[in-house]
Order: sequence, then C-alpha cells, then structure tokens
Amino acid sequence: MSPAQKIPQRGLLIVDHGTRNAEANARLASFAHSVGERRRDWLVAHAHMEFGSPDFAAALASLVAQGASEILVHLHFLGSGFHVRESIPALVAEGRERHPQVSISLGEPLGEDERLVDIVVERMDARAR
Repeated sequence: MSPAQKIPQRGLLIVDHGTRNAEANARLASFAHSVGERRRDWLVAHAHMEFGSPDFAAALASLVAQGASEILVHLHFLGSGFHVRESIPALVAEGRERHPQVSISLGEPLGEDERLVDIVVERMDARAR
C-alpha cells in the first residue's frame, strides 16, 4: 500500500427500534459499548428509530465526523417490520447522499440469524433442569 492510500476506518452503527423506557434504551448503548470493546479497531455507535437518542442521522454523522470511511449498519431487530423494510433503507440512502465519500452498507435483521434458535434452546434447556 502506498503512503497516499489510506486504510479505511470501519464504523458500525447498531440500530434498534427504541422505547420510551430510558433503561431499555440504555441497554443498546451498553451493548454497543461491549461490541466496541471487542472490536477496538472499529468506531461503534448506536441509534434508536423512535423514542430515544441518538437518532439514525445523528449517529451516522458522528461516525463520519470521527473518520469512518466505511459504515456497516446492523439491524438490531428480530423481524422485518416497517423500519427494517422502509425507514432504515431510506435513511441509509439519505446518508449516502449526505456523505458520498463514505461507503454505507445495510445488514440483515438480527432475527434472521439461525444461531438465535440455539440460544433459545440452550436457555430453555437450562431452565428446564
């Protein structure tokens, strides 16, 4: 890599629905912090779609301001409701327009990961003992 080439700084934006319950919203901040502890080479932020801050645009702008040149958007949702199907893809498109120098990609909802079945079964097996 030549000195003129810059290593991309990866950012991760973890997005959930949000709630009026501040304690529940704080759990996402804590979760994001834990992810950041494991991936110290990434910039990690979180956002709520409703009832909490930061919102998507503010969290995305924060990652860009910190130097992220590639941002992965993690959908911390179990299903593919309105926000996953409509709101967030629209916000990603707006983010790409606002920050054309940044690559922004959208992942799948967490609930589509088959490993969640194993987690549920393991937890229920532990309770059934």
